[in-house]
This record gives sequence, C-alpha cells and structure tokens, in this order.
Amino acid sequence: MRFFKGGYSLNRIRQFSFVVEYVYLAFICILIIKKEQPEGFDFGLYSPLIVNISIALIYSIILYYSGRDTKPSKAEVIFRLLYLYMAAKLMVETQNPSIQIIIALPTVIMALRYSMFYTVLTAFMTTSVILINQGMGKRFEFDYMFIYLSFIWVIGLLVNSSMELERQMQVEKQKLQEREKLAAIGQMAAGIAHEVRNPLTTIKGLVQLLYKYQLMKDKMVMQNYLELIDQEIERVDSLLKDFLQFAKPVKPKLTMHNINRTMEDISILLEAHCMSNNIRIDLILAPDMPNILCDYDQIKQVVVNIVLNSIDAMQGSKVKILKLITEYDQNNVYIKVEDTGSGMTGEQMQKIFNPFYTTKENGTGLGLSVCYSIIENHHGKINVSSQLDKGTEFEIVLPRFN
Repeated sequence: MRFFKGGYSLNRIRQFSFVVEYVYLAFICILIIKKEQPEGFDFGLYSPLIVNISIALIYSIILYYSGRDTKPSKAEVIFRLLYLYMAAKLMVETQNPSIQIIIALPTVIMALRYSMFYTVLTAFMTTSVILINQGMGKRFEFDYMFIYLSFIWVIGLLVNSSMELERQMQVEKQKLQEREKLAAIGQMAAGIAHEVRNPLTTIKGLVQLLYKYQLMKDKMVMQNYLELIDQEIERVDSLLKDFLQFAKPVKPKLTMHNINRTMEDISILLEAHCMSNNIRIDLILAPDMPNILCDYDQIKQVVVNIVLNSIDAMQGSKVKILKLITEYDQNNVYIKVEDTGSGMTGEQMQKIFNPFYTTKENGTGLGLSVCYSIIENHHGKINVSSQLDKGTEFEIVLPRFN
C-alpha cells in the first residue's frame, strides 16, 4: 500500500487518481504493441517489450513521487507533456476512436490532485498535442475535434470543481481535529493539575503539622502523619503511571492465549475480594474456546479494572452477583462482565471512557480510558449497556484473527 500512497495518507478520491494513472499507462503500452504489430515473439529483438518496460519503470517512478504537494513539480509537468505527445501521436496513427478517449485521463488526474490552474494547463497541453499530431497526420476533422476537445475540457473542469469542495472539506476537518486535540490536551492538563494538587495540599499540611508536633516529641502522631504522607505520594505516583499509560499506551505483546484460562485466573485472583464484599461470582465459559493472539497481561488488566468497578457499583445492592462470561463466533471472541449494581444513566455511559471522568470520590478517571486504548490496540472494541438500579454489562470484543 505504501507504493500507491506515495508515502503519505490519501483519501479515496486521491487514491483513485493513482488507479487512473496506471490505466493510462496500460493503454499507452497497448498502443505501442498495436503500432508495432509483431508477427512473433523474439525476446532478443522484440523492441516494443523493452520500450514498454522502460515506459512502465519511468512512469512508476514519476507516479511514486507525484501528488505529494499542492502543485506538480517542473519535472512532472515536463514528463507529462512528453507522455501526452507520445500518446497523441500513437492514437492518431492507430485511428481507434474507442482508444483515443484515454488521452483525456491526464487532465482528469491533474483535476483530482491539483488546483484549477494546473487542470487548465494540462487541458491546454492536451489540446495542443492533439492538434499538432492531427495536423501532422493531415487527418483533421473539425466537428470531431471540437466535440472531442470540448469533452476533455468539460470533464477536467467538472472533476476539479468537485475536488475543490473535497479539498475544502478536508482542510476544515483537519482544523476541527486540531481544535478537538487542543481541547483534549487542555482538559487532560486541567485534570492532572486538579488530581495532583489535592495530595500535594495534604502533604504540605501534614509536613507543617509534623514540624509542630516534632517539638512535642510525640512519636505516635509523627508515625501516623508519615504514613499518610506515604499514602499521598503513592497516590500521586499511581496517577502519573495511569496518565503515562493513557498518553503513551504500551504496544501489546501478542502471543497465543485462551481467554477461558485468563478468566479463570482473574476469578481466582478476585475471589477473596468478592467474598469480603458478599458478592457471588458466576464463571460461565464457552466450551472449546479457540486460542487468539493477545497480550495476556493487558487483557487481564482490562478485565480486572472493569470487575473492580462492578464490585464498587454493587456496594449498596441487595443482590450482589458478578457474572464473567465468554463467548465466540466465526470472527470474534467476547468477554462479558455483568453486575447487579447501581447502573448508569445514558449520559454517564457516554462519558465513562473520557479521560478524568469519574463518579468515584478518590478515582482518577483514567482506568477505563486506559482499558479502551488497550482494547483498541488489539483491534477490538468495548460495548456498554446499563440500567439504573438494575446493573451494567461490559462487553469486550476481540478479533479471532488479528
């Protein structure tokens, strides 16, 4: 794909222009063979084959480096003029109307890639080489040429007008993305400042109190305050780790794993925590679960994070049931975490994956954002459905063939 893209990202219309380039090249090569009309293949003397290979090679080099800027280079314009002249000469000699239409393609290519000026320039060049070759061949037909050249100009101008609209939309889309990116960065900076400020304020207050109680030589009070300071420092450290993982997620180390085994490990890991909160765990695993390529540690991190949120959501529930379910079909593997917790509103469901959005008193709002990034890096997705006072279901979708 890199060859067709010329080293940068293209929209579908610009990609189409490269397809048109190769169609144009193919027709030129066919015309060379038609003109020569060889009776047999002698690779030692078959000059049209050598010419075609040379044309394809040179044109492919031009194609690779063209279309990268907002205007064509001088070399590209010169080469296009040479190819136009050769194509027009061959087409006049073959006198095949069904093939002659191919000479309109260079104008279409310019219209797809560049501004109106270069479309008009190419149409003018095309008109000139056609008239010159028709005059040299002494086969000038005014009515035919008028219709033929009008078609080239009209199609070039129409395609360029459509592309101008497309280019403007791309520019506006890019500006919007930049604004959204800046807004997200601002929101993240504000979130970090807010989250870090709270423990720092606590640490500052405790240090001041420590200085005061140090004069009294009360070791018990000092020890309590030092423990609180240590907890607040750990909180800041945890926040920064979460932020770094969100801002620059670790690339998954893909190996073959069975999701059922992962879920069994998680249920054992969280069994004691669920028992202390009077929560029943139901492990419902699909039989014959296929192995998939995934990062075991990252998938485990995602599921554990979601399960801990479910446990918190069930603190005030009368019925506390946590279901860990696995399913699969032809294309995907599914992990479902269902709880009977407090549920969420529609607005909360829309925001839960936003960085720094949290409903917990001591939450950072980065846990689910990190989970979302991890699953996205696995080419999967996370779906959420919830009802207030009834519970929530998280569904993780992972591709079987990554």
